[in-house]
Amino acid sequence: MIQFGNGIRSDKTMLYAVLGLTVLANASGLFVTILEPDSASYASIAKTMVERHDFVDLFAMGEDWLDKPHLPFWLSAISFSVFGFSTWAYKLPALLLVLLSAYYTYLFARLFYDKHVALVAAIILLSAQHIIISSSDVRAEAYLIAFVIGSVYHLYQASRLNSQANLVAGSLLAAAAVMTKGIFALLPIGGSLAGGFLLNRQWTQIVHVRWLVATLLVFVFISPEIYCLWRQFDSHPEKVVFETTGVSGVRFFLWDSQFGRFFNTGPIRGRGNPFQYLQVILWAFLPWSPAFYVAAYDAIRKTLNQQQRAVEYFNLSGGLLTFLLFSASQFQLPHYLNIAFPFFAIMTAAFILNLNTSVAERLATVWQWLFVTVALIVCLSLQLAFPPESWFGPIVLLVLAALLLLHLAKRSWHRWQLRMIAVLATGSAAANLFLNGYLTPELMKYQAGTEMAAFLNTQYLSQPVLQLRDFYSWSLDFYLKAPVSMIDESMLQKGQLPTGTLIYGPAHVLNPLIGKVRLIHRTANYPISRLTVGFLNPLTRARNVSETWLVQIENR
Repeated sequence: MIQFGNGIRSDKTMLYAVLGLTVLANASGLFVTILEPDSASYASIAKTMVERHDFVDLFAMGEDWLDKPHLPFWLSAISFSVFGFSTWAYKLPALLLVLLSAYYTYLFARLFYDKHVALVAAIILLSAQHIIISSSDVRAEAYLIAFVIGSVYHLYQASRLNSQANLVAGSLLAAAAVMTKGIFALLPIGGSLAGGFLLNRQWTQIVHVRWLVATLLVFVFISPEIYCLWRQFDSHPEKVVFETTGVSGVRFFLWDSQFGRFFNTGPIRGRGNPFQYLQVILWAFLPWSPAFYVAAYDAIRKTLNQQQRAVEYFNLSGGLLTFLLFSASQFQLPHYLNIAFPFFAIMTAAFILNLNTSVAERLATVWQWLFVTVALIVCLSLQLAFPPESWFGPIVLLVLAALLLLHLAKRSWHRWQLRMIAVLATGSAAANLFLNGYLTPELMKYQAGTEMAAFLNTQYLSQPVLQLRDFYSWSLDFYLKAPVSMIDESMLQKGQLPTGTLIYGPAHVLNPLIGKVRLIHRTANYPISRLTVGFLNPLTRARNVSETWLVQIENR
């Protein structure tokens, strides 16, 4: 295995500097405007928790809400209670847990490999494209990654050391995973451990009584979630949820939310593609996806030929089972696979650091410069399509990034693998610093709800606003410093609203009412989370952008 040289500019010191740069890249999204629809809706729900002084019931658009478990909202609400309602206060708990997931990835890798593989695994995780995106576009997976890999680490330690403290810690983190995403979160945890023990032929570990204890502890720890759901839904069968009554929140949490989506039998359905996540890994795990594909193939081949090192089975089992599970599901979203990335990162790090052929070195060199070049072209092209007010900042950042990449490429490394890791991770971090720092703020000017909230907070501070049910803007709900309520379009058409009422909605709905309402402000609108070539192209953008209006009911 690699041994680092001595000296102040040693390879190890440089890798720690690269790790720090990846941390900065993840933190760079902390102040980026919260993206619609999912992140903004979760932020709004947590904000409502604090405003209502109610940490038991979940409300969205003023109505009972049943979809995700409570823990992410509790963490966001606690942050809001301490720091106030802001973008960074919403994202801070998720960022801290992403960093914690990297620490647990290091610890878990360290159990099987030396500290250099563990360090590289942490770098790979924090520089993977969708991890950096998840640190800014905060959804449940940003929290879930740490809970899953942390639980696997502690439960493995509990079996290895017969440690009760690790058993409790692992069970607590497993319960946190369940209270973040649902009961399916236990499958990658159990799959990693069971698969590792099975392939290692450690039969007594699989049937050990500690797993019964862990299961009981998990159900004890998730009891607050069960109680909250029972109180809001099961004890009120008259409530209308999913357009019906008699809905059990506890059943939804334990079955419909996860198994119902997997088998496509629940109230929320999708259409799965068994090859979807092969495509997702290609971009979501950049710049490490080519190495991961080869590493996964090599690990599976060695396992089938009984050549695989026993200690690698836990990561192979955890990553492969999660991948297969989501691939078989009928409800698939790209960010679901993030919870397998710690296992992917460890497998990839071990594979890269054990490469020793000249062909591998030549291919790695071509890939590192191909990735850096394409990333530079993409960043510049997107910024040219959305030019900032000043080019000074973007140019300075790109020049500094280029100089750093050249330094890393030309300095003397003990092994070529370390150069590749440093260049790829730095290229990924620099590209995302550029995107979060300069491009995304320009894109966010087309998130109409945020722009309208800024106008209202300046011109109509504290004045309530009505939104139409079918065109609800979560970003307006979160960022507006005034009450927001929802109405049906029929109320607007029937003229049932008092004079002076402010209404926010799409132009094509409000335009026919001109004469009854006064147009106050208009904003450009485009769903930023679904970018298309037509929108990115300045020549065709106008045809892809709609308008939203703020109107006021006139005297009748």
